[in-house]
Amino acid sequence: MKKIKLLIFLLILSSCNQYLGTVDPDYIPTNQVTEIFSEPKIENNIAEFELGNIIFPRAINFFLNENNLEIEEIININKKSTVNFVKEKIIVSKGEAIYLIDTKNQNKLEFELNLNKDEEIISVFEFNEDIHILTNRSRILFIDGQNVSELADYNIFLNKAPILSDKNIILFSVFGDIYNVKLDDYSISKKDNFIIKPGVSIKSNIFEDSKYFYILFNSGTLLTFDKNNFNYFNNYLLEDLNILTSLDSFNELIDTPFNYNENLYFLDRSGKISVYNPVSSDILWELDINDTILSYLFSNNGYLIVMTFNKFLILSNNGNIISSFSHNKETPITIFNIQENIYLISEEGISKLNLNDKRDDIIYKNKFTNNLEIFFQDQTIYLKDNKSLFKLSE
Repeated sequence: MKKIKLLIFLLILSSCNQYLGTVDPDYIPTNQVTEIFSEPKIENNIAEFELGNIIFPRAINFFLNENNLEIEEIININKKSTVNFVKEKIIVSKGEAIYLIDTKNQNKLEFELNLNKDEEIISVFEFNEDIHILTNRSRILFIDGQNVSELADYNIFLNKAPILSDKNIILFSVFGDIYNVKLDDYSISKKDNFIIKPGVSIKSNIFEDSKYFYILFNSGTLLTFDKNNFNYFNNYLLEDLNILTSLDSFNELIDTPFNYNENLYFLDRSGKISVYNPVSSDILWELDINDTILSYLFSNNGYLIVMTFNKFLILSNNGNIISSFSHNKETPITIFNIQENIYLISEEGISKLNLNDKRDDIIYKNKFTNNLEIFFQDQTIYLKDNKSLFKLSE
């Protein structure tokens, strides 16, 4: 009897297309998915807001009178040149030569380097008052009077600038090995290794929180180190984020994620932004602006300023877009700050941004190329592009 009832029930189901209930005559089926993370609100009607002081990528406290700004070309360089500052000297590499430039009188000393094929300088630093030079072939040289001598040759291929830590330097091989060099005797030991994720080589900052240093090996490989001893932690923060995010994968970060209120800010060149807590594995907020991010600034009041090819977005610390406006620069390169003033560098020159009036006013015309780097030293700004090193000062 039970089998007969079951058969009748199945026949009823099949006759009503497996749907129990009524269907309105004007019903139109839809296929909708409710996202776990809601879209941030757009609040473009905020007339004024207190931006605060910029703290990332770097905090700049000195003041320059923009009405008296002058720009001067210091030296011709090439795309692979490195620029470093030791005491009152600028140290610039160019091909197989290195130049020591006195910042006071601009006197320039040239030293020839005996580099191997495809060998390049990746870092210059000072130890025991001697200027040391590190190459991508892991050779350490130093300037000895009027000559350049070799101190060590580790025969390791590097493609990332080292981490400098008191009497030690941390080296990264192209194969994901981490080495520690003790500068007292130039001995080397292997510390650890890591898995290299796909990504492009970029020049990134080293940021920190209360316990860790964060650094990008490439745009898709994030490394974490203990602040006390620079021991490597294999914590897969970027991989965890890519599992939890409601957006596409973050694999082309424009800089190392920075920490604000115990959350890490991840910015992907493709336009994705995620604010992620590495302890609780919670995502505070995230969004995709669907535009290429070229540069960013972040203030101590929690405001994120993002520049794309044609506009600026200003986001609050809860992910709301409080202001957006277009700029008229055909080839924007980067933005930087001096105190609370924000400046845009393009191929046309340098412009000052007025965030409240939503406009940019050019204050200095000059031709710059892409791959621009900015250095702040004393009361002077140095700009390095693919062709020249410039000095910007009053």
